[in-house]
Amino acid sequence: MKSFIRSKILVVFFVLLCTKVFSQDFNLFLQHIEEVRLDGTTQRSTSDSISKITFTTMVNGIKLDWDHLIKVKDVEVVDGQGNPLRMVKDMFYKNEYSDSKKIDFPVEAPTRQTTRINTFKGRLLYFTPTEENKGKVIIRDFLGNKKNLFKDIDQEIELTLVKDHELIDIQKEFQKQVDEEVEKRKKEVGEISKDEQREIEYTRRLFDEMLGLTDNGWAYTLTFRSNKKINEAYFSFEIFNAEGRPISTGYSSVGDLYQYHLTDAPAEGCYIQVIREVDAAVQELKFEFNDVVLP
Repeated sequence: MKSFIRSKILVVFFVLLCTKVFSQDFNLFLQHIEEVRLDGTTQRSTSDSISKITFTTMVNGIKLDWDHLIKVKDVEVVDGQGNPLRMVKDMFYKNEYSDSKKIDFPVEAPTRQTTRINTFKGRLLYFTPTEENKGKVIIRDFLGNKKNLFKDIDQEIELTLVKDHELIDIQKEFQKQVDEEVEKRKKEVGEISKDEQREIEYTRRLFDEMLGLTDNGWAYTLTFRSNKKINEAYFSFEIFNAEGRPISTGYSSVGDLYQYHLTDAPAEGCYIQVIREVDAAVQELKFEFNDVVLP
């Protein structure tokens, strides 16, 4: 595969926008433009065969760290002949919140005759979760709480702690549901295939392991029932000990049950910290470059 790369550092930075954001001046600088021309062949994905230009920008004037994050919401690029250039999203492209000041915008390359970009504009999302804006939720004294932990925080979320003695009843109910599905399947096909049987046994074993009813290798766990998928509802969901050190290392899930694996035994004073993307914790930052000269 042949490729032709042209790149140039812009000597003069283009100031995109200057606006007040939490008493700070937001600026986006166009720092670098790289052009990659490909011959149309690929061995990885279709996007690898697309010639592209990448705008490298640098955020300035706003705080960026784990409590101040940024990501791209949308972008619009129009070349000098009025043709829109769409974003190139290959197998490695991930639009996630980051604390990095550097943001790359890879888009389809215009024709070789095009020397300018008429418009390069879009919106960034500035995510600053705090307890005040409800982007950061701290749930204390939850170990003895049998009620919805989000009752006074968000009416759309139901999150409850499942006690250890309840896990046996849940396991029995799950196995009953599996038995009913097996009988239903037998009536449909007569005899269940060996592959299906293996899948059923795997599901039973996975559920038992997750609930701690067999030796699953995790010394300490906490199990929650949630009406929303945790990986979709929250940016992060962590459990901390009384000294503020994280003790959760991940979770296993089956259905609406989520079992968190802990490095230490949950004790008095431990708490849950949830980071979530709510409107009050997110601000849009608009940007626009015009008449950009290509290298």
